[in-house]
Amino acid sequence: MKNSQKNILDYFGVNSQKELLKFMQENSEDKDVLLLKELLIRIENGGDTDE
Repeated sequence: MKNSQKNILDYFGVNSQKELLKFMQENSEDKDVLLLKELLIRIENGGDTDE
């Protein structure tokens, strides 16, 4: 597992991607969850999407 991936899991207090997904679903309005979702969307779209 990459160090950055482990840091994200640690930040949210979970041990796996599956647990993180469950946490994100249960806390969909949490500001940190929203920021992580935005980051993942940006990465998926190939980088920074600021205009």
